[in-house]
Amino acid sequence: MVHHVLPEDIPSRSFFPRDPYARFALLSCTAAVAAAALLGVTVLGGFEAADARTGALPPGTELDTGRYKITPIEAAVVEADFATEVQVRVDIENGDSEPIPSFDLGTTSRLTLEPGGTELTSPSLRFLRYPSRDITALQPHMPEEAVLAWPLEDPSELEGAVDVLLTVHKAEKITGSGDSGPLWVRGGTVVGTALLPLDGN
Repeated sequence: MVHHVLPEDIPSRSFFPRDPYARFALLSCTAAVAAAALLGVTVLGGFEAADARTGALPPGTELDTGRYKITPIEAAVVEADFATEVQVRVDIENGDSEPIPSFDLGTTSRLTLEPGGTELTSPSLRFLRYPSRDITALQPHMPEEAVLAWPLEDPSELEGAVDVLLTVHKAEKITGSGDSGPLWVRGGTVVGTALLPLDGN
């Protein structure tokens, strides 16, 4: 006589208990553990590195955006004529065949105060040979000793800052609208990040 195996006679290989109440309890505990883990990650600063400075390059490292090369050297807080500024001394060279508007330098880089990650925007470009004059464009193939200066709307933003983190992105060319020419924007590729001690703070 052939004995037919009934479904309830087959051993269960599931990790979940067959009892629905026990299964509900297991799922509830799993969800609670996952929520606690997610809360812990959020409190510690999310899924990004707890310290953005980890892996940053030292001063004097050349970073090539594909359009211009920039070497951050040092950073300082300076009381300028009209505002307190964070100034980063750089060596810079336009490797393109056309002048680069100084505005583009700000769009392809990002400066933050560390610790804290406060981002500063809209830097001015000044050459050391013309320290009091804002430069509107970087001419092709002319290496320059320069300063990038970020004005501070609120000097209290400097409280606790000991470093600046300059992140430089690959420059990306996009088509402008209408009769406007192509635009250069901050690409998704990070060329490098330089960590500079902040003097004068």
